[in-house]
Amino acid sequence: MLGSSLWGVLWWPLRYFHGAGLHGAWLIFTVYLLLALPAGLWSWRRRHELRQHGRTLVGLFLLGGWTNVAFMLALVHGEVVRILLLFYLSPVWAIFSARIFLKEAIGWRGVLAALLAVAGSALVVSNGRGFSFADLDMNDLLAISSGLAFALSNVILRADTALGDMHRATAVWWGCVLLALPFALFQRLPALSLPDYGYLLAFSWLWIAGATVAVQFGVARMPVSVSAVIMPFEVVVGALSAWWLAGEAPTLLESFGGTLILTAALLQITRSQGHPVLLGGVEMEKGEL
Repeated sequence: MLGSSLWGVLWWPLRYFHGAGLHGAWLIFTVYLLLALPAGLWSWRRRHELRQHGRTLVGLFLLGGWTNVAFMLALVHGEVVRILLLFYLSPVWAIFSARIFLKEAIGWRGVLAALLAVAGSALVVSNGRGFSFADLDMNDLLAISSGLAFALSNVILRADTALGDMHRATAVWWGCVLLALPFALFQRLPALSLPDYGYLLAFSWLWIAGATVAVQFGVARMPVSVSAVIMPFEVVVGALSAWWLAGEAPTLLESFGGTLILTAALLQITRSQGHPVLLGGVEMEKGEL
């Protein structure tokens, strides 16, 4: 629950640093560079373990990197609950990705999850006014693309289970660094105070890395039926923190749409129990997002 709570409140430090002068893309670039440098050194010393995993590493570099970059950019500028819910369409994308690339049967629960997710996302985006693609702004598209990349990352993980977790994390973190850089070049150079640099180190090494390890450690030691609760808990934490700290409150229709999306995600998670999925660049064995 600790790790899930840290992910749910991720928007708050992102916006703090954005307001302090370290804008979204530069923030993502810096945070993941602090993680990628030591991780890259670790992987380089064990590079013999990377043989025959080239395509997996490239896939995680691109898809895992985009998952985090797009999600964080959306959280900086978008409505927290809306972004979280649109990202959590990812289990539904996983249904179709697994069908196309892994030839897995969809089944009735997969169909039901897809229908619930489509209905829920229409309510979240349109707020009952009738869905139109014009209602999607750039932050919405970033969140949706992040969820899609997340689902495709999990297909890659399931197709290659021999690559170690730390090597996977390294590929994702370097992907975040290099994919964030083009966005950063269009933003002002950061101008932080000295204390903020200390906060940045703590955010990278304690918050991001700590949340990843906490969820990995906890979820790997609990049954799917219990670990699946963590995913909606993250959204609840995000919603409450956004209401309390930023004055963002979802409407009744948005809340109902969110319930449909979370129900769809739970259906897909329990349907896919035992398969690894990616959280912050690290493999989860029990179906945790």
